[in-house]
Amino acid sequence: MKPRDAAATHLRPLNRPRPVDVVADAEGRPVRVRNDREWRAVTSIRESWRIDDEWWRLTISRAYFAVILDEERLATMYRDLVTGDWYLQAH
Repeated sequence: MKPRDAAATHLRPLNRPRPVDVVADAEGRPVRVRNDREWRAVTSIRESWRIDDEWWRLTISRAYFAVILDEERLATMYRDLVTGDWYLQAH
């Protein structure tokens, strides 16, 4: 049996965001996402919201989208509005 502290060092967060390539429309909404090697169409956007936080320490400004991808998979993605990078979280 492993000691409790050793097991804790191997834990990782669930649904950790990972960088992805995104094609967005003129209004900044995602329309295509490259997940690993394949491009997937965003068939619908179920919800969108924005988070702006911690301006006094490190700026966090993100535009989030709950989307349905063409394989009928629900995913949450966001654009980091500070860097312009896109991230995907699968559900």
